[in-house]
Amino acid sequence: MNKDNLSREVTPEIITKLEEAIGKENVSTSEMERMLYSHDLAPLPKEAGLAFNNVPDVVVRPKNTEDVSKIVKIAYKSGVAVTPRGASTWGLGGCVPTAAGIVVDFSSKLNDIFEIDEVNMCVKVGAGCTWKKVYDACAKKGLLVGSYPSSFPSATVGGWISTGGIGPGGYKFGTARENILNMEVVTSDGTIITTGYDKVANNMSGYNLNQLFSGAEGTLGLISTVTLRVHPLGTIKPLAYDFENLKEMGGPISEIVRHPSVKPLHIAWSDHLHFEHQRRAGLHAPDVKNLFLVTLQGDPEFIALEEKAIDEIVERCGGKKIDPETAEHEWNERCYEFRARRVGVGSIPAEVVVPVTNWSDFAEECYEGFERMKMDAGGVIGMIADRSTAMFMPYYFMDTEVPTGMVAFAYNYHMGERAAKYGGRSLGLGIFFASNLDAVHDENSVEFMRQLKAYADPNDIINPGHLVCGKTRFGITLNEQIMGIASKVMQRVKCMLPADAVFDAGLKRFRFDEIEEHKAETRKI
Repeated sequence: MNKDNLSREVTPEIITKLEEAIGKENVSTSEMERMLYSHDLAPLPKEAGLAFNNVPDVVVRPKNTEDVSKIVKIAYKSGVAVTPRGASTWGLGGCVPTAAGIVVDFSSKLNDIFEIDEVNMCVKVGAGCTWKKVYDACAKKGLLVGSYPSSFPSATVGGWISTGGIGPGGYKFGTARENILNMEVVTSDGTIITTGYDKVANNMSGYNLNQLFSGAEGTLGLISTVTLRVHPLGTIKPLAYDFENLKEMGGPISEIVRHPSVKPLHIAWSDHLHFEHQRRAGLHAPDVKNLFLVTLQGDPEFIALEEKAIDEIVERCGGKKIDPETAEHEWNERCYEFRARRVGVGSIPAEVVVPVTNWSDFAEECYEGFERMKMDAGGVIGMIADRSTAMFMPYYFMDTEVPTGMVAFAYNYHMGERAAKYGGRSLGLGIFFASNLDAVHDENSVEFMRQLKAYADPNDIINPGHLVCGKTRFGITLNEQIMGIASKVMQRVKCMLPADAVFDAGLKRFRFDEIEEHKAETRKI
């Protein structure tokens, strides 16, 4: 079948076929719903509507893997684009359509926990199940989900696996892909495959399909169900330390990752700017300058030994241990990093990874980037991904209500370039950063990935335009050369514009809204 002879048009006949296949109540062509499904967590640049056909023609809500298969089979025959969607908590356009078509919403109905196996230490869930739902259900049985995204209250299992993300717990138990035992995946022609085994490991069994689909950003197939490893819960004990300057944390981080017997569940940091903005937004924040959070997990006796070792390391490096209540509060807040945007402005992180050995230098790079790009800096937060990798998430405030608001993305490009100088890179591709594929891999590797996509999806219907090819509706590929030029232009423009004052503007709008709400309530009385 030649994909060039296929039409991507969603005809009334296709809508009827979808309704017959999965039930009319699970198929929506409502204009309002279609608009809601045209973007993800990040504010969508108005220009994206010109470059990409990002409003889907129809939204479908499968109940099970068989429903997903039926949907894809209908799309395959006519070349209609299929975009898988979890809870859209990412910000790089991974679940944003590029060629309209069908959006498959996994979070609405394919979101159950099918089995928690306490004997074989695994849990099987629908791809649309949130990580918090899985985490809480397993915790009640004394089990621990190894790792999960920082957006775990709303992020879905299938969504985070598709990004190959880094999150809490990953330092000790590995990232999402290391904790996958098995998945049900629907390929581009509607075939249902399993990628591993529910009860045993996938080693020495041929190609590791768990690894293949993890990080593919939904471009090779639609993940329908997932079986995850779980671990004994034990005791979880967070420790918190205060540092005068953020870069001073580089010392203890370097010692901890090289310690032969200390392996925390989670290592993270939050700087003084982060807490200042929390307070300005009326949120509770600890009375610290720069907080270093190390969370331990396991048997209490072993935790005591680890805590003693970490206390000695931090004290030697100039840090001060703070009270357990603050540590517990910050651990509980680990998934709410961007609450300061409640004042009514957007906040966007620039997610990058660098070698742990360059931690202190890159912490300074984050601040230099804020100054160079004249950003309204939100803060510098992040976590240690593994013994060699640090993930920085410096974030900033942006105002999408002003014409120059989207130029703020220049900071993301800038930090990606700075990370590359240290042997690091930006995280994630989606549609907005798909051109980075050529920047972070060698030419032969990229070509192999594109050939793999073409083989697995010959009609190019599964999340087209993402990850391996950021192609616009006009057939122009947003390759490394084009986006490189655009990045440089955006950075220069940002440097020429006046310094941002987004947070203050948002705070004023927020207070104005509060006053107006108070007046309205008074009038009612």
